[in-house]
Amino acid sequence: MEKIWEVLPKIPDDFKERFPEIHPVILQLLYNRGLWTQEQIDEFLLPDYSQDIHSPFLFQDMEKAVDLIYQAIEQKQKVVICGDYDADGITATAVIFSVLEKLGAENVSTYIPRRDVDGYGLNETLIKNLIKQKTDLIITCDCGISNVKEIGLAEEAGIKVIITDHHCQPSELPKAAAMINPQLARENYPFKSLAGVGVAFKLAQALLADERCQVENKEATEKWLLDLVAIGTVADCMPLLGENRTLVKYGLLVLNKTANQGLRSLVVKSGLVLGKIDAANITYHFGPRLNAAARIKHADEALKLVLGKDKDEADKLADDLNDFNRKRQNLVERVFSEIVKVIGPEPKDKIIIVAGTDWPKGVIGLSASKIVEQYYRPVLVFTRENEEMAASGRSTSSFNLYQALSQLENFFLRFGGHAAALGLTLKSPDVFEDFKQKLLAIGEKKIKNEDLIPRMTIDTLVNLEEVDWPLYEELAKFEPFGKSNPQPNFLVKNVRLNEIVPVGQNGQHFRLIVGPGRKMIYFGANHKVSGLKPGGEIDVVFQLGVNQWNGQQELQMKVIDLKKSEK
Repeated sequence: MEKIWEVLPKIPDDFKERFPEIHPVILQLLYNRGLWTQEQIDEFLLPDYSQDIHSPFLFQDMEKAVDLIYQAIEQKQKVVICGDYDADGITATAVIFSVLEKLGAENVSTYIPRRDVDGYGLNETLIKNLIKQKTDLIITCDCGISNVKEIGLAEEAGIKVIITDHHCQPSELPKAAAMINPQLARENYPFKSLAGVGVAFKLAQALLADERCQVENKEATEKWLLDLVAIGTVADCMPLLGENRTLVKYGLLVLNKTANQGLRSLVVKSGLVLGKIDAANITYHFGPRLNAAARIKHADEALKLVLGKDKDEADKLADDLNDFNRKRQNLVERVFSEIVKVIGPEPKDKIIIVAGTDWPKGVIGLSASKIVEQYYRPVLVFTRENEEMAASGRSTSSFNLYQALSQLENFFLRFGGHAAALGLTLKSPDVFEDFKQKLLAIGEKKIKNEDLIPRMTIDTLVNLEEVDWPLYEELAKFEPFGKSNPQPNFLVKNVRLNEIVPVGQNGQHFRLIVGPGRKMIYFGANHKVSGLKPGGEIDVVFQLGVNQWNGQQELQMKVIDLKKSEK
């Protein structure tokens, strides 16, 4: 699908005048990210763990939560950590379990629901079982804020509940003993975009900072948790600005020398090398493997890995996650292909709503993401199992799907998520058609036709002469790249195309020689280069990186999109 190119506005002259020492291209990138003051720029380019991490006690209920946990430890109460089944929930659960273990808690266990049976968050059966087991304290990780009924049941039975979550505030809040969630309207915590693992880490920080903490090296204990924080934050696609940027930047330093045996095994089994791991490796290697456990078997397999201390067991678990990931990829392709057949070449509605009977719950969200890429419109993929219909939703940047579905909560048994990614279960399959028509009506009213055309954001127009090693070295300070801090897209216009050279085993990639002998690489681009001929002029959107081969390094301009220059 052809994309509309949108070049971000140029920086104003007064902004240039305030920062004359900064390279103009770099200054444009900072401006694009909303970094307009010296303080913001310094925090971004030079993250400082000692200054840029906020106090956990800025959360309203943090002291309550800490008191409840120390009371549980002192009285040897039964504590159950209930986490979500994705990479964020798994790492959050591991952070809390690890710190409680360090604090000497003797009666702590974990519970992660089965994705295809229990669904997201707490459930009534779990609470009833925990009541029978005489549980004293439940700590949620990356879930709980929507579990009004379940938490009410627990509190009525005398079980205290501490919620650590980062999902949107629902219409009704549960009556938990303590709630730690930056998204709550009542909170004054200065950074709202922590991942679930980030919120869990704030609780861990508070526990370690308390005067009752007997851990010898509190600072080291805290920082050794940052590898898990980086993985969960990046894997959950949280914005890599503000506090998240600092957590991930330092988390990558820890990850590259991690003492976590499970992560060390996963590094090797993923074909990575300690010391060379970046945020992209989390996105494409760690995250999918940790998530695959719940999609294919049970998230406990991933949790055992990140909590494991035995190398042989960790190696086996890492092999298992690799196998789960391969199976997950095959399932996603099957479901995606079947959905495309249902939709056809052109969707009829502004929101795509499809339902199947044998689509595994564990992969409908990933399939929905691929459908958004294919058709560029919001998607809900339902699967029916017995008398239950559950869905995963994904949306485009211009439409808040969570907000739209919040108007239809009377249809749901369970519902939660974010503006662009969410899950729900209908009260009954019988309401599906009525629900579908109401959501389609919202889409018809709220989504404009221009919202259905994908857009590519371009940071700035550059000349080929500006693309050099000094620019790359300045650009390296922007890492780690991720949501809200994507790898910059640059545009060069009206450059002469000198050569098109097929490369790769099957000639599916192309090296382009442009302008004064500059090389670009365009991966998998048969559909784009077929109409191009040497001698003409092209406009190219590219990203700047480094190509390493035979011990040599050269700047690499990776083509993202191109088109013939307009006369």
